[in-house]
Amino acid sequence: MNEIIINESGRRNKTDSPIVRMEGIKEAAALFGLPKHLVRTLALEGKVKAVRVSNSPNSKILVNIQSLNDYFENAVISNEEQADTSGSIQPIPVRL
Repeated sequence: MNEIIINESGRRNKTDSPIVRMEGIKEAAALFGLPKHLVRTLALEGKVKAVRVSNSPNSKILVNIQSLNDYFENAVISNEEQADTSGSIQPIPVRL
């Protein structure tokens, strides 16, 4: 496990801490300006790291904020999605 590094002033540095930031669905969605449904879907599909607080199906889900940030930072529309020209609405090629 990583050690918490203390800087010269004797205080812990937030970037050196092994503790990750976890937020609920509502808070994570508000932080990124996303719909709650999208954040919940990403968590339940395993596309971002998340944990359920208890075994109950209605329990709170906590999302790893760094994982959510990484998901959108690395998201691109694939060439297959761009090549689909079936006369419907076409995706806009964007790097998020």
